[in-house]
Amino acid sequence: MQLDAPAPDTVFVDRDGEKLTFPDSNLKRVAAQILSAKRKAWRYRPFSFPLFTDKGNEQTFHFDFYVYDAEDSVIRLILVVPFESREVWDRVGRFKRQYPMYPYELWTPEKLHHLGGPRGRLDF
Repeated sequence: MQLDAPAPDTVFVDRDGEKLTFPDSNLKRVAAQILSAKRKAWRYRPFSFPLFTDKGNEQTFHFDFYVYDAEDSVIRLILVVPFESREVWDRVGRFKRQYPMYPYELWTPEKLHHLGGPRGRLDF
């Protein structure tokens, strides 16, 4: 899937006014462009979630974009991935069991293509 990604030196401004570039990731640039164009208040990886494996080991898990509402509450977590894999779904499943209060989305190139199109809508 071919996406029209902004240039690698494009600067995006998050909800706090911090300037970010994503020179190593076309997908993150497209995601930041969509969130900014749709006027969503977002941050890039502001904190991680501790996940516990079945054996009791702790891993950290970051979503890429954290979207906020007007009351400064997280309303959506977005993970940008080039493709869905067993490893991604394993971590997302573990996250879902341990943090059921957080809605999340996986944004693949196909989803980004749809959201960036003329009929693309964010339902949050």
